[in-house]
Amino acid sequence: MPHYADTWTLKEIDRSRGDPKGTAFRAFKRLKAGFIEGHDFFYLSASEDAESIEQLRDSGRIYAATINALLFPEASYQAIVKQLDTAS
Repeated sequence: MPHYADTWTLKEIDRSRGDPKGTAFRAFKRLKAGFIEGHDFFYLSASEDAESIEQLRDSGRIYAATINALLFPEASYQAIVKQLDTAS
């Protein structure tokens, strides 16, 4: 999972802004059409990436109830934050 070290999770985005759970996910949903999977975000499937998801959970980077995880590089993190700032 080393290539995920420089990424943000939804939980980390929510926490960095002091937003309630789900805020970053809703912003991602608004931006998703313009994002490319594997470049702008990484989707970790419970069936294929269980070990990586468990490592993220154990390190506190994702919510305990997370089944499939989303990870964002810095540029996408900035886009999500901009979306949130614009929406507020």
